[in-house]
Amino acid sequence: MAGKNLVIVESPTKAKTITRMLDKNYTVLASMGHIRDLPERSLGVDIKNGFAPVYEESKRGAKIIRELKKAAKAADNIYLAPDPDREGEAIAWHLQEILKKSYKGEFHRVTFHEITKSAIARAFETPGTLDTELVDAQQARRVLDRLVGYQVSPLLWSRIKKGVSAGRVQSVALRLVCEREREIQAFVPEEYWNFAAKFLADDKLNYEGRLAMIDRAKFVIDNEKDAGQALNAIRDGGDPRVDAIRQTPKKRNAMPPFTTSTLQQAANNQLRLSASNTMRLAQQLYEGIDLGSGQAGLITYMRTDSVSIAMEAKNAIRGFVAANYGNEYIPPKPNFFKNKSGAQAAHEAIRPTDVTLTPGIASKYLDNAQLKLYTLIWKRSVASQMAQCRQAQTSVDTVISGADNREYLFRSTALVTTFPGFMLVYGKPQEEDNEAAEVLGQLREKMLCQLLDSLNEQKFTEPPPRFSEATLIKELEANGIGRPSTYATILRTIQSREYVEREKGRLHPTELGFSVNDFLVSHLNHLFETGFTSQMETKLDMIEEGKLNWTTMLEEFYHQFGTWLEEAKHHNAPPEEKVANLIKVFEGFSDWNEPEKSGRRTYDDNKFFTSVKESFAKNGKITARQWESLMMLGAKYYAKLNNISDIAIENGFENDLAAAVVKQQELAKKIKKSTASSDDTEKYKKIFAAFNNLEWDEPTKSRGRTYDDKKFFNSLKKQAESGKVLSEKQLGVINRFAIKYKDKIENFTELCALLEVDPNAAEAAAAPPAPEVVEQLEILSKVTKWAEPTKKGKRVFDDKAFYESLDSQARSGRTLSPRQLGALKRIVTKYSK
Repeated sequence: MAGKNLVIVESPTKAKTITRMLDKNYTVLASMGHIRDLPERSLGVDIKNGFAPVYEESKRGAKIIRELKKAAKAADNIYLAPDPDREGEAIAWHLQEILKKSYKGEFHRVTFHEITKSAIARAFETPGTLDTELVDAQQARRVLDRLVGYQVSPLLWSRIKKGVSAGRVQSVALRLVCEREREIQAFVPEEYWNFAAKFLADDKLNYEGRLAMIDRAKFVIDNEKDAGQALNAIRDGGDPRVDAIRQTPKKRNAMPPFTTSTLQQAANNQLRLSASNTMRLAQQLYEGIDLGSGQAGLITYMRTDSVSIAMEAKNAIRGFVAANYGNEYIPPKPNFFKNKSGAQAAHEAIRPTDVTLTPGIASKYLDNAQLKLYTLIWKRSVASQMAQCRQAQTSVDTVISGADNREYLFRSTALVTTFPGFMLVYGKPQEEDNEAAEVLGQLREKMLCQLLDSLNEQKFTEPPPRFSEATLIKELEANGIGRPSTYATILRTIQSREYVEREKGRLHPTELGFSVNDFLVSHLNHLFETGFTSQMETKLDMIEEGKLNWTTMLEEFYHQFGTWLEEAKHHNAPPEEKVANLIKVFEGFSDWNEPEKSGRRTYDDNKFFTSVKESFAKNGKITARQWESLMMLGAKYYAKLNNISDIAIENGFENDLAAAVVKQQELAKKIKKSTASSDDTEKYKKIFAAFNNLEWDEPTKSRGRTYDDKKFFNSLKKQAESGKVLSEKQLGVINRFAIKYKDKIENFTELCALLEVDPNAAEAAAAPPAPEVVEQLEILSKVTKWAEPTKKGKRVFDDKAFYESLDSQARSGRTLSPRQLGALKRIVTKYSK
C-alpha cells in the first residue's frame, strides 16, 4: 500500500528488527507492552453491566500514547503487529481502541511466527483484521483473575496478614507444592533388600547379575534376618546355570520439537535456567539478534503448545541433515508429531528460523546464556527430523537352586547402539556397556557357571521428590492448568511472594505459603481444585474458538463463585442466637473510650460496634472475624458491662470470652511497654529541642533509595510526641545525627549527656576517615566507566552504587566496617587495572 505506513509492535528490539526488513515507507514504533489495563487500586470490573472491564491508561504509557496518537494522525495505513497469541491480540485491540479517534482509516492486523524477511513480507502482503474471539478470551481471563484475586485476597488479609494474595491459577500451583511437601512429611520409609552376584562361565567370561525373581515370582525381602538367610541359601546352593538368553532390538523415535513447556523443562533440567530466564532469553532470540549483516530473529515464536513444523522448515532440516550427516540419517518421509487436544495447530513449535545458522556460527553473535538456549533449540529441532536410534539389548537369566529349595533368578542386561540416528545430534543414548554385551553374547543356554561372589544391600523406599520448576510445569500441563504464556508467570509469582523457596533447584513451601494454602483449601476448596481450574482453562479455549460467549461464562462462574465466597466469609461463624445475646449486652452502653489514632488508622470502638450491629440486623449473621473482634470488645469493657460473664456462660461462649480477656491483658502489657514514661517524654523534648533551627543536608540518593535526614528525624520526633517509646536503634540514629551535625548544634555537650554518649567518643567517631580510605575513595572518584550491575540469586552487585554508598558513609563521619574496607580494596584493585 502506498503512503505513510505506521507499524506498531510491543518492544523496541522487535521494532528495530522489523524496521530493517521494511522499506522507508514504513515507520515502526513500540507500545512497550500494554498501554492500558485494569486499575491497580479498584476492582475495575462493572459486574452489573455484563462484567465490562473498566480500563485505564497506564502512567508509564502516557508519553507513548501521545507519540502513537501523533503518528496515527499522519498515517495513511496502520498495521498492528503484536505477538500472535491472546495477549498480543489484546494489545492490538487496546491500540486500536485508543487510536481510532486519531486515525479514521482501516486498521490492519499482521501476524507472523518468526521475524525473518520472508515471513514479514508474507504477513504484510496478506494483512487481516483483529480476531475478536481471541480478544474476548484474553479479557475473560483478565476479568476472571481480577474477580478472584480482588475478592479472595481480603479474606487472607484478615486471617494471615496484610499484603498476601490469592490467584486463580497461582494458588493451585502453590497447592500442588504444599501437598507434595505434606506427602514427603508423612512418608514412612520401608525397608527392602537388593541382591547381586558375579559369575564366571567357560573359565573366561565374567559377568554380573541382579536378583530379579524367587521361584519365578517378584519378591520383597524387608528385614535383615530374611536377607541373611536368602544370601546364605544362594551361596550354599547348586551351581549357577544360564537359563535364558534374549536378544531384543529396540528403536527410539526422535522427540518432537519444543513447545513452551517442554523448552522450559529442558532448560531447567539441562541448563539450570528458571522458567522466567528461559522465556527472557527466548524472547531475545525471537525478537532479533544483530548478525553483522543485519538484525534477524533466530527462533520462531516462543509461546506455543504446538509440535507442528511448517513443511518448508522440515524440508530445510532434512536437507541440512543429509548434507552434513548423510542420507541414512533422514527417515524415508518427514517425521510427524500429533498435537495434544486443544493445541493451537496454526502455530508452530519452537525452532530455528535458519537451520544453517548452527550453534558454532551463532556463537559469534550470542552471549553465553543465549547460545546455550539456542543450541538446545537447534539440536532438538534438527533431531526431530532425523531417523530412529536403533539399539540391541541382550538379557541373560542365570538361576541358582538355593540351599532352601527355592530358585533364585539373576538377570543381566547390556544395551548397545547399532545406529545412533537422531541421538547423534540431540543427547546421549542411555548408558551402554559394549564390553558386557560382548560377554553376554558369548553365553549359551544351559551353560553351567561358577558363583564368584554374592552380596546383599539394605535399602529404603524414598518419598516422592519435591518439584523442580521443570516438574511443576509438567504437572501443571498434565492437569490442564495454565497455558504457554502463563507458566513462567505462575512460577515467578509464587516465589516472589515468598510462598515458595527454591533450594538446590527444588521448590519448598514456606511457612507463609503453608498458611495461605491451608486457609484457601479449608475455606475455598472447590475454587482452587485442579479439576475446576482445568475446566476454566477449557472454557477460555472455547471462547477463543468461538464456541462460548465470554460474558455467559463469567456469569456462570460468578454465580458459583459468589456462593463459595459467602460461605468462606462465614466459615466458623457463630450461631445467630449467640450473636444476638452478645449484642444485647452492649445495648444502651455509652461509656466508650475516645477514638484512638495509630498511624493512618483511627480505632473507634463505638463506631465498630454499631457497624457490626447493623450488619447483623441486615444479614442475620456476622463473620468469624467479626465475632472475634466483638469478643475482644467484650473483654476490653468487661468491668463496665453488666452480666457479660453470666450471659457468656448461658450461651456457651465463656471460653471465647476468657481467651479474649487473656489477649486483652497481653495487649495492655504491650501497649504499656511501648508507651513512654513522663521522664522519657521530658527527656525526648530536650533531645529534639537541641536540633531546633538546624540546617539539614539535602536528601541524597543511593542504590535507588532516597536518604532524607530531616524527614527521618521528623518521623522520630512525631513518634515521641505521640507518647511512644523510641527503640535503642532509633536512639542510635539520633546519636549519628548528633555526631554528623555536631558543628551546627549549639549545646552539643548537653545533647550528648541526654543521649548518654561521651562527647570525646563522639568527637572520635566524627573524625575524618583514615588517609588510606580517603586515598582509595579518591581513586574510585575518577572512574568514568563502571561495570554493568550483575545479579546473583536475589542480590544485585553494582560497583558504582556501592562506591557511592561508602563515600557517603565516610563523608558523614561513619566508620567503615572491616568487611566494607575489604570490599573497597577489592574494587580499587579491580579498577586500577
